[in-house]
Amino acid sequence: MTGATIEFHFTDVSSEADFIRAYLTDAWPRFEASEYWDHGWFWRYGQFADFESGPDGGFLRLVFDGDPDALIDAESDRWEKFDGLKSWDCNRYDDPDGDHEAFESLLAQQQAAKGAVGGEREYRFKALTARLALDYYRTFDDPLPAVAESGADDPKGIGAWALLHDLLVQCGYHWYDETDITLRMLQNRLKSIAGYAGADAAREEYDRIREAWIEHEAELEDWLADAPTGTMSEP
Repeated sequence: MTGATIEFHFTDVSSEADFIRAYLTDAWPRFEASEYWDHGWFWRYGQFADFESGPDGGFLRLVFDGDPDALIDAESDRWEKFDGLKSWDCNRYDDPDGDHEAFESLLAQQQAAKGAVGGEREYRFKALTARLALDYYRTFDDPLPAVAESGADDPKGIGAWALLHDLLVQCGYHWYDETDITLRMLQNRLKSIAGYAGADAAREEYDRIREAWIEHEAELEDWLADAPTGTMSEP
């Protein structure tokens, strides 16, 4: 078994999304039942195409430990027939192209990038998030809004934020864990914005978040004044 990344370039973002819905949702059970697949995930990039630092069109990576040659032999005919796919390319970690560093496995690559503990954690849970994401695509024909507007039919504005909240509850995290997680995510995303879009973009987003949070104080106080508090309990 060796680590590998297969990069798929699409004519546009909609083709990338179609590839996930029409191909990956069906292909994943084949991957996991096969001898050429040991462990892996996919990573999509089309959502960044509208930003200057994003890809030109749709772009997706299939990242895995397994037998790359056997996977390509089994699946590449399906890729070639997919309308909207411009090209694909495979980079093996044991025999990398160009300036890529060699690694004995995807796990080794993840640990080199993120540390022995962090790399193993992410290696293990990215396979879980890939399955969850594909179930999400199977369940929802249209993407959930990141933050939905509240209204009569949706008073709590249920969107992707609520999906993440529910997942955290189901995994055993409490209120303060969740606020710590959210804070860490905000800090991490600001650094990512800086890395891709520059320091000024990160500062602008920080100012937007800070101003929104300051403005929320008055809304919170009004809500606390009207709502019953300290009366809820878990069954």
